[in-house]
Amino acid sequence: MKENTFSYNCSPGSEKENKFSFCSLRRQARQIFTLYKKDLMELWRTKKVLILSIVFVFFALTSPLIAKMTPEILKLLGDTIQIIVPEVTISDSYLQFVGNFAQIGAWTMIAVFAGLIANERKRGIYTNLVNNGVKKRNFIFSKIDSQILVMSLIYGVSILLFSFYNFVLFDEFFAAHSWMTFLALYVYLILIVCLTNFYSVLTRSGGISILLGIVTMLLLTVFDLFEWGKYLPNSLISISTGVINNVSILDYAWKTILVTMGISVALVFLSVRFLKNRE
Repeated sequence: MKENTFSYNCSPGSEKENKFSFCSLRRQARQIFTLYKKDLMELWRTKKVLILSIVFVFFALTSPLIAKMTPEILKLLGDTIQIIVPEVTISDSYLQFVGNFAQIGAWTMIAVFAGLIANERKRGIYTNLVNNGVKKRNFIFSKIDSQILVMSLIYGVSILLFSFYNFVLFDEFFAAHSWMTFLALYVYLILIVCLTNFYSVLTRSGGISILLGIVTMLLLTVFDLFEWGKYLPNSLISISTGVINNVSILDYAWKTILVTMGISVALVFLSVRFLKNRE
C-alpha cells in the first residue's frame, strides 16, 4: 500500500527526504506568519503606515472637493477671460481620485516601500534571518504580502471616505461602473508594490529603487500610443476613468487586469530568483 505523502511524525530528522510533509508545511506556515508579523510591525514602527494613510486619505477627501470647486475657481478667472464652465458631475470627482492615486499616490508607495528590503540586507537582518533557517522565498513573500495588506486596508478606507464625501457634495455615493474604477486602480497599485520590491532586490539601494520605479511608470505611458497598449498595465488608469462614461471599455478591461496580475506574479518570482542568485 502506498504511503501517505503527508507525514504526521514531527520528531527531528523524520522528514528529511520529504519537504511536502505535514510537519514541513506547518513549519513553513509558522515561519511565514512570524515574518508577516515582523514586517507589519516594522511598517507601523517606521511610520510608513501613517505616511501612506495621510496621503491616501488626503486625496480621498480632497478629490470630490477639488472637482466641486474647480468651476467656481474658473468663474473667478472669468472676469478677465471668457471661460465656458461645464456642469460638474460625480464623474469629475472620480477623474480627480484616479489621477491623484495613480500618480502621487503611486509615487508615495514607491518612496515608502522601496528601501525596506535593501535596508534589511545592509543592516544584516536578512543575513541573520537566513542563517537562522528563514527561506529566501518566504522573506520576499512576507515583505510583499504585508505591504499589499497595508495598502489594501488604507485603500479600502479611502474608498469609503471618498464615496461618503461624494454623497455630501453630489448626492451620489457611486458613479456608473465605479466598481471597475476601484478594481482597476487597485490592481495597478498592487503592480507598483511588486515592481518596487523587485527593484529593491535588484539594486540593493532604496534611492535607486525609487528612481527606477518612477522611471518605469513614466516609460509605461509610451505604450499607450499603440493599439495593443490597452492590454498593458498603464492602461488600467485610463480604464479606471473611462469606464464611467464608456461601457465598451469593459470588453477588454478584464484582459488588461489579468495581464497586469500576471506581470505582478512574475515580478514576485523574479525577485525570489534574483535574491537566491545574489546571496
